[in-house]
Amino acid sequence: VVKEVSRLLVDNYIFPETAKKMEQHLLAQLDAGKYDKIENVNAFAQALTGDLRSISHDKHIRVTYSPETVKMIRAGSSRSAEDREKARKANIERQRQGNFGFRKLEIMEGNIGYLDLTGFTGLDEAAETIIAAMNFLANSDAVIIDLRNNGGGDPYTIQIISSYFLDETTHLNSFEWRGEDTIRQFWTLPYVPGKKMYDIDLFILTSSRTFSAAEEFTYNLKNLDRAIIVGETTGGGAHPGGNRIVDDYFLVWVPGGRAINPVTKSNWEGTGIEPHIKVGQAQALEKAHYEALDRLAEREEDETRKQRFEWAMDGLRAKMEPAEVDEATLQKYVGKYTRGEVKLEKGELFLKTQQQVYKMIPRTQSYFILEDWPQVRIEFVLDDSGKDYVIKAHIEDGSTEMVPRIK
Repeated sequence: VVKEVSRLLVDNYIFPETAKKMEQHLLAQLDAGKYDKIENVNAFAQALTGDLRSISHDKHIRVTYSPETVKMIRAGSSRSAEDREKARKANIERQRQGNFGFRKLEIMEGNIGYLDLTGFTGLDEAAETIIAAMNFLANSDAVIIDLRNNGGGDPYTIQIISSYFLDETTHLNSFEWRGEDTIRQFWTLPYVPGKKMYDIDLFILTSSRTFSAAEEFTYNLKNLDRAIIVGETTGGGAHPGGNRIVDDYFLVWVPGGRAINPVTKSNWEGTGIEPHIKVGQAQALEKAHYEALDRLAEREEDETRKQRFEWAMDGLRAKMEPAEVDEATLQKYVGKYTRGEVKLEKGELFLKTQQQVYKMIPRTQSYFILEDWPQVRIEFVLDDSGKDYVIKAHIEDGSTEMVPRIK
């Protein structure tokens, strides 16, 4: 297994000199008896993977134990045209059931478009979904694309989506492959169905799980100064390739190509992509949403629209940094009001109306944001007697309404 893994890398890895170094290292480990006492097949595969990466620093390289996959690959190469067509249709159906990676679309508060994209499918059948998603976002004032759980995919989908966010025909990326004299270039498309969004702010969310093609999309737009990256440093995989059969039981993923960015003349292999705004992946969406609103508010000259952006920012601040209010103070607000009831449960206030229960997030000691009801804010103020609290409801349009307490 060690010798065949070494041979496959020497014959196919994108960097021949590095492949020779990996071969020398593996054979030296073999001669030294490093693998002799490993009895678990998966542990053996992991040991080989670790040794290969210690030389190459290439996160796409991996050895796996999977007899089933070996059988499937061998069977696939000898299948009839009819069987291959059945497999192709089955793959399309699997991708369709996952909506081709488009998991969620939303217009967030402040007219900020949001797309949760978990993969870049290369299927032609995904085109209608891609176009529909982009047109859903087209009237947003800013867009957030969430790649925190995106492990990669195909450069052709990157090409289509990027074309909606760049005005002029733009060189996105190139790929060099071992054994090929030409370099494949990817440019934005001269036409896309629907409205382009080249003049609005674009945010991309990343995590350590963001990998491969998801990193390419991020890297391309970052180096074109077209997107603000928010979150964590990405995984660091820029060398595409494929599985090679070692024997009846083992496979090795051999990267046979490398990305070459037209701006940096390099790529993100082994280092990942540093975000402009570093936050934990769990806080990335709220942070990007806030940054988008802040930029819009700063540029806005119309006071009504500006106030709307600032209203949304205030709500986000409460969620990101809620005020600390002791339980004794919260208890003073509990009671029945003409428009609902305020309850205290496990140290948190809730507003119960006839239709729903809303969690109340403290912005100050007496001012609260309502989760899932962004158009209304609740402030507790003393009544004319100065002894009892009433609700002063603040509405998004700037108006207020007093809500008396009845019990």
